[in-house]
Amino acid sequence: MSTITLIGPITNDTIVKDSSTYKSIGGAVYYQSSVLERLKINTKAIITLSKKDEELLNAFRENIELFPIFTDETIKFQNIYPDNNPNHRIQKAHIPSNPIKVKDIASLDLENSKAILLGPLCPYDIPLETFKYLSELKIPIYLGAQGYLRHLKGEKIVLRPWNDFQKFLKFVNILFIDENEAKTILGTQISLDHVAKTLTSFGPEEVIITQGSSGSTIYSKKLDKIYRIPAFSPQKIEDPTGLGDTYMAAYAARKIETEDPRICGKFASAASVIKLENKGAFNGNKKLIHKRCTNHSENVH
Repeated sequence: MSTITLIGPITNDTIVKDSSTYKSIGGAVYYQSSVLERLKINTKAIITLSKKDEELLNAFRENIELFPIFTDETIKFQNIYPDNNPNHRIQKAHIPSNPIKVKDIASLDLENSKAILLGPLCPYDIPLETFKYLSELKIPIYLGAQGYLRHLKGEKIVLRPWNDFQKFLKFVNILFIDENEAKTILGTQISLDHVAKTLTSFGPEEVIITQGSSGSTIYSKKLDKIYRIPAFSPQKIEDPTGLGDTYMAAYAARKIETEDPRICGKFASAASVIKLENKGAFNGNKKLIHKRCTNHSENVH
């Protein structure tokens, strides 16, 4: 069975939607681990959190191999969805500095991993030195880059350009950003296609730009080809939190089986809509994802 390693912080979240408020564990690593566990992939999760929030670890599914790095504080997020549009989210946060350093992971056995997924939530979660160390393992590195563009303005999260992205991207194999991040990362209003192609010139083999209900755009440098992946229509909208993380994990899981970006993108899109239709982390399976892909193809044609 294949192994994928996840690295990043978890969070203590408050979700506000439809006039209801509830608490939840959050963070890219948590949502990604749920996808991989349901797809029967061995998963190692290297995470930061405060010792006083250790009970958050109980939210992970029992098959996940956890490697907690305890810090003074856990990141806190408030995700506010003011309407029924999953693309519309207001975020507030309290973000302590909890960098994952080389010394924190150097003793761990990561060599058998098929991929390493990095899920930073703020600019200092995974320093450049850690990127360099991981790249020396010769394992494909997948990066969800959202954290490097997120900054606090008071308590509110705002996007700002990632000034030294070139230094990081040379160690990245596959890069994931959403359309708002794509418009911010180069500090211009150029097309998503041009953003994707430009970013591959700094290192990544593929760039995936998720666009919410408009689907996603994938550029493969190896094939020099743009792929348009349509969004799947949800039967209901229950919980948008963690959609991008679900897409990234599902894409990485399918990538173990095929190099075809279109197949990986459709698989990831189907997994994301299944997650959207249910509260909490992804709770589907591979059979359900393939069924959704088949039904979608039949509807298209």
